[in-house]
Amino acid sequence: MIVILSHFHTKIGPSIFYSFPQSQIDPEILERICDVMDQPKKEEFLTQSFENAKLLIYYFQLDSDWARGKKEMVMVSIMINQQISPKIEVTISQLCRKFSEKMQSNEGIFTGFHIKELDNFNESDKKVIINNDSLIKEYVQDLYWALLEDTKKKSEEEKITLLLNDRYIFESLEEMSRELKTISREVSLSKNSFKKNTNIQNSISNLNKIIDDLYEGYIEKMTVLDIEDDNGLLATEEEFNADIQKSKKDLIRVLEGELTGLKDEKE
Repeated sequence: MIVILSHFHTKIGPSIFYSFPQSQIDPEILERICDVMDQPKKEEFLTQSFENAKLLIYYFQLDSDWARGKKEMVMVSIMINQQISPKIEVTISQLCRKFSEKMQSNEGIFTGFHIKELDNFNESDKKVIINNDSLIKEYVQDLYWALLEDTKKKSEEEKITLLLNDRYIFESLEEMSRELKTISREVSLSKNSFKKNTNIQNSISNLNKIIDDLYEGYIEKMTVLDIEDDNGLLATEEEFNADIQKSKKDLIRVLEGELTGLKDEKE
């Protein structure tokens, strides 16, 4: 992850002011950042995708006594070299907004963007510029560490959720196995009609409940992951319900068929 702070200079246009951690950034990404900043806009959050990277960009403005139009145009870009979930994107956008609010709350912070023009200012202004240049870079570093901590926390939470879901599925399969073993045992011991055997009927009822619970867990997981189906690739909830009911009926039909066959063999 890299945090890149850009600034629109009235004479040279958009340029990278500071990045942290400092490293070589792909020229294509730098060009894309400048292109985005060159377009007039209001405060907003947007994303840009590349082959091996993703940019999460937050554009905002600062009140300024030194800029044309009394506004300094600023943009913070978060470059990530991996896929992230919608929840982590939301976390990043919230932290970027807090970063902009922190910058906007400091009335003189804009002076730091003029660090390369020190020769044009008197000694008093130079001290202010140097101090605010350091402060801006400190803010960027603080944002980086906050992003690292929060996104790591969110990633761990998502991994735990997935592990818990997997554990629940395994436990459900174990329950199904136990119920099937109960049915098999009752079949071998039963001397009466299987339909009158309460243990068998209870096991079939429990299998129904396990299937229902697995289905509800699946729907909940889809909701948590915020999966959208713009292309209609996923079935609707009504279609899923119909499929589940059909699957349950098929299971019961198979079980009853097997039981009937076993009963005939015993007789």
